[in-house]
Amino acid sequence: MTHEQSQAIWELCRQGYPMSADEAERRWSDGQRYEPDDLMQVPRSLRALIEQCNDEAASPPPRGRVH
Repeated sequence: MTHEQSQAIWELCRQGYPMSADEAERRWSDGQRYEPDDLMQVPRSLRALIEQCNDEAASPPPRGRVH
């Protein structure tokens, strides 16, 4: 889990959405996107962070250099 993903999960909990935080963690761990429910009152900055986390989850981890 990346620093940004941990931060987004913490923010979801802080905003009062612990079950959504669990879902986000589960999805990102599986390499999937997490989309907050449209009814959730999530600040724009957190939505942007979630989008960044979605991009990170979809990207393969960087490989080491080949010598």
